Amino acid sequence: MPWILSPWHSERYLRLSSTVSFPMTPRLSTPLHALQLALLATAVSLPTVASAQTGLPAYAPSKERYRLESNVKTAQTMMGQTQEASMASSQVSTMALVKSGAALSLTMTMDSASVTAAGPTPAPDMSAIIGSVFAGSMAMDGQVSGSTVTDKAGKPMDGPVASGIRSFLPRLKVGAATGASWSDTSTTKGLVNGANVNTTRIVTYTVAGDTTVAGVRGWKLTAKNAGTIEGSGSQGGADFTMKGTIGGGGTYVISTTGVFLGAGLMDDVNMTVEVPMASMQIPITTTTTSKITRIP
Repeated sequence: MPWILSPWHSERYLRLSSTVSFPMTPRLSTPLHALQLALLATAVSLPTVASAQTGLPAYAPSKERYRLESNVKTAQTMMGQTQEASMASSQVSTMALVKSGAALSLTMTMDSASVTAAGPTPAPDMSAIIGSVFAGSMAMDGQVSGSTVTDKAGKPMDGPVASGIRSFLPRLKVGAATGASWSDTSTTKGLVNGANVNTTRIVTYTVAGDTTVAGVRGWKLTAKNAGTIEGSGSQGGADFTMKGTIGGGGTYVISTTGVFLGAGLMDDVNMTVEVPMASMQIPITTTTTSKITRIP
């Protein structure tokens, strides 16, 4: 997840969209959010320390800045030829959690964003999302509802970019002790470059133990991703369908006082795009690795 640059991951993640091309069609973008939130091949390595903590806390009111660094690598095979592309992004956002009755009010502001690209796809223009704000009501366990996305002028944003901007906070099980596991399921639907795409993601969290990050004590959570992507559409007069699976996982760290300290994540997406008019099946693999760091 994870801003889209696939993510605030969603779920994670903000998630970075990658674009692939077809001989019968102009271009097709793999959904980023589902690609979100949004997941790390090089998981954050954190030392375990003894603790007298009684269980995982709820999120607490706070105001923090975070840096999200993501790398997306995509490969597609067409007529025996493999084409590869990659993108690297760096974003800084400010997150504010304010107590609101029995819940929290969540506001995430995109302070800066930059992208570099290698391959046939140019880097997207990020100027539109700088200053944008994701806002919503958040339960104490991290579940967000009633969210909106506005640009730096306060005007509503929609479309694939806005739909990919979301909270990157993991869903918690308040009071969970070491070894406890739980799952969080999310489903998104949206129009991506002419394709109606449905994404279902299941993240299974496990409390791995307690740890310390930059002198701050916290709980380390491991996450395992599973899910599916299905869609269909038409480009350049050619109908197509897509179907694939989501994998990957990573680690999150939550302080003992309920502040998000960071994450190391990886998303793997394997899908096939079928173009019946051309009797063509195009395998596409996308790997997104992300690191979220709390800025002191």
